[in-house]
Amino acid sequence: MRSTTLTSLTLFALTCTAAACVGEVGGPRKPASSSGSGSGSGSGSDSDDSPCAKVERDVTIRSTADMTTLPKSGCYDIYGKLTVQGQAITSLAGLHELNSVNELDLDHTAITAIDTVRPVGIYGKLTLTGNAKLTNLKQLSFETAATGILIDGNTALSSLDALGLAEPKLEEVDGDIAITGNPALAAVPLTNLTKLTGALTVSGNTGLATIAIGKLATTGHIEIADNPKLSSLAGFAATTISGDFAVRNNPLLTSLGTMSALYRVTGSVAIDNNAALANLAAFTTSLKFIDQTLTITNNAALVDLGQLKHVQLVGAISITNNANLVTCRATEIDKCTQHPTTSVITGNKSTSCNWQCADP
Repeated sequence: MRSTTLTSLTLFALTCTAAACVGEVGGPRKPASSSGSGSGSGSGSDSDDSPCAKVERDVTIRSTADMTTLPKSGCYDIYGKLTVQGQAITSLAGLHELNSVNELDLDHTAITAIDTVRPVGIYGKLTLTGNAKLTNLKQLSFETAATGILIDGNTALSSLDALGLAEPKLEEVDGDIAITGNPALAAVPLTNLTKLTGALTVSGNTGLATIAIGKLATTGHIEIADNPKLSSLAGFAATTISGDFAVRNNPLLTSLGTMSALYRVTGSVAIDNNAALANLAAFTTSLKFIDQTLTITNNAALVDLGQLKHVQLVGAISITNNANLVTCRATEIDKCTQHPTTSVITGNKSTSCNWQCADP
């Protein structure tokens, strides 16, 4: 989000109307010269800096005939939502020289690629659901902060190119990101993302091996679940998670990465059923508050709880059925942290040991 002075904020409030300013999706668009086609404005000019024509309405495409309502020559921008829907759509070439959209929704189409004439900039939300033949997101880019990303049930999708571009960078999402049920997907490259105002959900991606969110400094709820090939997380830079942090059912996951800045989780922390996860070293002494429940359960290889005994206040504690976790390590969290409810510690490795709040 761009920084600004108090004076400019005041002017913005006085001059900006609700219709024009929400998410800045109606703002200046990427230049026509970003296309390799040589076309400029709707008049057919070859000038690199000529503006594209404006289509100021939502557009829904369910057949190739629907595309004939759009400009056939010269570039154009849709200042609204473009919805492309149904198995009758096998190509996007009929969109001609589409340059940008406020929102893009590809819903159960039969396209294999984003085969538009020129690259398409997105100024709001991207929704991709049930596109069984789509393999990648080349030709798409986020030209400003996104207002949400939903990528669900695209069975052939193997690459999320648009999310990790070096330029333009996807640095902010003012909404949720959900990447779910995409079995061919190998990586989630949110490499440049620093701010997420909503939730991040990455679940049910059976081929997923890596998630890159290392620069994420502001975030809501995070759920990483049911990704059977995910082996490690790189961690993130956030000081606060505004919501829950849940890591569940990732059988090959061995590390949560680095979360050395994390100070507070306003919801619950749940580390559940990650069979290969041996330690929680990602939780350092910087973590002081978990507002709701700390749940660590069914992690068969777990032996180390990191620095969780240094948390100052946690709503409730449940540490159960971690077969290799010495009970004393769980007891330390019970004895060394403040928590208003009775803790549940059971089913861990019983052995003779001494718990202690101070580090040895």
